[in-house]
Amino acid sequence: MAGYCLVSDVTAEISQQDVEKYGIRVVPMTFFLGEKEYHQYPDNRELSMKEFYEGQVAGLETKSSQITPAEFTKAFEEILKEGKDIIYYGLSSGLSGTYNSSVIAAEDLQEKYPERRIKCINAICASVGEGYMLIMAAKKAAKENLDFDEVVKYIEEKQYEICHWFMVDNLDQLRKGGRISAVSAIVGSALNICPVITTDREGALRVATKVRGRKKAMNYLIERMEVDGFKEENELVMVGHANNMEAAEKLKSDILEKGLAKEVQIADIGPVIGSHVGSGMCAVLFVGENFKDI
Repeated sequence: MAGYCLVSDVTAEISQQDVEKYGIRVVPMTFFLGEKEYHQYPDNRELSMKEFYEGQVAGLETKSSQITPAEFTKAFEEILKEGKDIIYYGLSSGLSGTYNSSVIAAEDLQEKYPERRIKCINAICASVGEGYMLIMAAKKAAKENLDFDEVVKYIEEKQYEICHWFMVDNLDQLRKGGRISAVSAIVGSALNICPVITTDREGALRVATKVRGRKKAMNYLIERMEVDGFKEENELVMVGHANNMEAAEKLKSDILEKGLAKEVQIADIGPVIGSHVGSGMCAVLFVGENFKDI
């Protein structure tokens, strides 16, 4: 990828190790824990995951803000000055205004750097789904020596085969984010309800089902892989978690034991996404038949 660079925002949850391994650039985002403002980076340099989730569980308010056009301009221009083109794949416009900020920055920079190419792709997902798609694209580009247009085409087409399924253990965070009503949160918590959520073709969140108890919710995630997954294409499957490594390890073990993937990589859900889904969330990302139930 000498002539171009893959770029995303930090909600892609790409580890610092993978950032260095695949050469993916990551734009940081702002989040708040209580009254204090921080920026999330792949290496969590300003606040550890442990400190963030401990604060959230203790009752501190958590929220995030989208990346501004000015912040994208700064990040993109650093790459353009290196003589590289940009393929940006970022947080769905169905969930945030971040993508629109990237487009504004790209249009302004295109006039300043007419010899360079900037392509902003609107992800139909968030979080680990973004990172999963980018890692797959980076691997394919390196293996097959894909050029700029070939990588763009691959991402734009392949993202519709990425299945995104996650269970939420903390209904209060969904309530605070306006995803569910206060009444639903109270009743759901009392009944030990765990919503299982996916994304639609526009990248918006959709509640697929509601089950009682974390164990049943996790079993449902595995069942979706068994029913929807393209086994021959799932060399790599991603499991994401928000302060719930025990559940993530269990999902990984079950996936490998059932032969649903050759490799399972666990990714931490950082403060930006964690502000909205809350501690305890778990997700599985795999290649398969998507959107058939929504």
